[in-house]
Amino acid sequence: MIQVTSTSALVRNLALGDKELITLVGAGGKTTLMYALAKELLSRNFKIVTTTSTKIYPPEPAQSPALILGGVECFPEIEKALNRYGHITWAAGRAAGNKLAGVSLPALSALWSSGRVDFLIVEADGSAQRPVKAPNAHEPVVPEETTLFLSVVGLSALNKPLNKEYAFRPEIISRLTGIPLNASMTMEGIARLMVHPEGGLKGCSPGMRVVIILNQVDLEPEPGVGERLAEKIKDLGKDRISKVIIHEITSKTK
Repeated sequence: MIQVTSTSALVRNLALGDKELITLVGAGGKTTLMYALAKELLSRNFKIVTTTSTKIYPPEPAQSPALILGGVECFPEIEKALNRYGHITWAAGRAAGNKLAGVSLPALSALWSSGRVDFLIVEADGSAQRPVKAPNAHEPVVPEETTLFLSVVGLSALNKPLNKEYAFRPEIISRLTGIPLNASMTMEGIARLMVHPEGGLKGCSPGMRVVIILNQVDLEPEPGVGERLAEKIKDLGKDRISKVIIHEITSKTK
């Protein structure tokens, strides 16, 4: 299935249940998407924790009403803050470059199994603010309890040269897709990247639902390109991908 969605319709179009552990990977707006999804879930009176297993920038007040730093010892504080705000962001501590350090997989597992949260949303890799990326050997860091695996790419990458200005780890992207370095990133190449087990699907286990999100639709190089890319992705990944969503709202690429 292919859908075009707005930020206010994410919950419906992702067909979310009442409890989900959602992992976001890729590039082209993961962080903004994470907080937009949390905001919509909060409007439905769910309890949501946004977090990372790697690193993220601290949230703005409009993105998250509270930030809690620490490990499993913070669970009583997290529960209290959730009862007050409904949504909090959790990280292990401060990191270099004004970032927040990722929470360990055992700690994420412990929070999920504690029943304190309805939705745990985990950003599992970084993209250096590029619209497209390939993971390295040590990422993404995906909780095994993930129920929904969201792999994101920015449509602004289409037809741009495969280099460090537009892509994070262009050498790996070239190896996975066959696109030569500095050549144009075509629909075919990006589709291959998004369905590749070492690309957009890296870290995804068999029991997880998989949705590909094509973000930045207002930055696509020409009308209809997003739909054509979505069709290519569905054709290549039909045995693994349940849905491709074309997202209407662009954002900072993180």
